Amino acid sequence: MVTLISLLTFMAFYLLYGTSKKMAAIGELGTEKWTGEHKKIAQSASLALMIFSLGLSCFLWGLGSGTFTFFILLMTVASLVILLAPLRLLNYRFLGILFLCSILFETLLF
Repeated sequence: MVTLISLLTFMAFYLLYGTSKKMAAIGELGTEKWTGEHKKIAQSASLALMIFSLGLSCFLWGLGSGTFTFFILLMTVASLVILLAPLRLLNYRFLGILFLCSILFETLLF
């Protein structure tokens, strides 16, 4: 469940990051060109994903802890995206390995 919330938060922030004017349209994931052309749809989808992720977080941990955890997760994901996207380290292989390890650790440790 934590991995799902993290994935939704990442997708939501990356969609918003793709609508930024400062982001280079050349990217590894292939959604950058689409988000640049359809800004309103991308921003609406991003907002919906963030609200859904916040709702799942509040459902899992409660209202106060869930909101706090969501914002900490959002800050962490945002920092990683802003640091790693210009270096072109965010590709399908890296993200797949990251989330596969996250699911594995979540299953084995929790």
